[in-house]
Amino acid sequence: MPIEKIRVSIGSATVLGLSFNTSKVPPTNCYLMTFKQGHCIANCGFCPQSKESDSSTEKLSRINWPVYSFKEFLTKLKYLPPSKKFERICIQTLNYPENFRDLREIIIQIKKVSNIPISIAIPPMSQEKLKELKTIGVQRVGIALDGATAEVFEEIKGKGVNGPYSWNTHFKSLKDALEIFADGFVTTHIILGLGESEKDIMNLIVDLKALNINVSLFAFTPIKGTKFENIEQPEIIKFRKMQVGRHLILNENKRLEDFAFNQDGNLIKININRKELKHFINNTKAFLTSGCPGCNRPFYTSRPSGTIYNFPRALTENEKEEIYSLLVNYVN
Repeated sequence: MPIEKIRVSIGSATVLGLSFNTSKVPPTNCYLMTFKQGHCIANCGFCPQSKESDSSTEKLSRINWPVYSFKEFLTKLKYLPPSKKFERICIQTLNYPENFRDLREIIIQIKKVSNIPISIAIPPMSQEKLKELKTIGVQRVGIALDGATAEVFEEIKGKGVNGPYSWNTHFKSLKDALEIFADGFVTTHIILGLGESEKDIMNLIVDLKALNINVSLFAFTPIKGTKFENIEQPEIIKFRKMQVGRHLILNENKRLEDFAFNQDGNLIKININRKELKHFINNTKAFLTSGCPGCNRPFYTSRPSGTIYNFPRALTENEKEEIYSLLVNYVN
């Protein structure tokens, strides 16, 4: 069956000329989502798309994803001026019986009009399906763990919320993807603020790095209508510490022994000095959105007027000073 409709994030739709909203920071990637009537068959407690959510199906995290004609989208993509060209196309794939068929067709049609690299964010799929997705042109694949431990995972995506997922199945699918896509071309997400400790997150990042799986870090965002709408966002200092830890482990080969934790699993000391911290803040992308190359996901988990967790653009001098003041007591 031909694809008739697709969801496009409001920022991406604005760049394409499908919408005439304004955006403080335009997305560097084109974010798409498979279309289905109604909600996803998964039941992740934080997600507006989950089957028991009362949220609008136009939402994913706090971003609106309006429905557009797929044919019109392809036309806009094909004739997008070079000055507006996206670095990457990222397709969010809901869980429903026809999702692989739809995803496959979307990719095939996009490849006919564009040579922009394609990433996909998918629920676990078989090796055969992963192989076919790579064959038709997918460059990168993401399978989100979201929870930092098996126990947290079950509470937010599995049995605890009457969901279809399991920690072991997700991990197996990530390892299957590693066999098919090159090292560094498989990604997972961790959401901070759902009951894990900071040490839990750092342990998982270490384990994922050993497998050559990229790690994206996001802050929990309460969305009205979801099971977790009354949980508060994590304190910004917790997120900043984890951004530093993630970057040092993935990019500077730091080990868990370079971090000290208290008995509650909170990070209390990072084995770098103040000069290194200043250099780190000024010269790395540790506090920007983490994900595939080019990903900035503007305000996916932050309100433009509020505290920004993942920055979608370069930091200002005031922001750098603010981050330094937050972190200075955690270094040598």
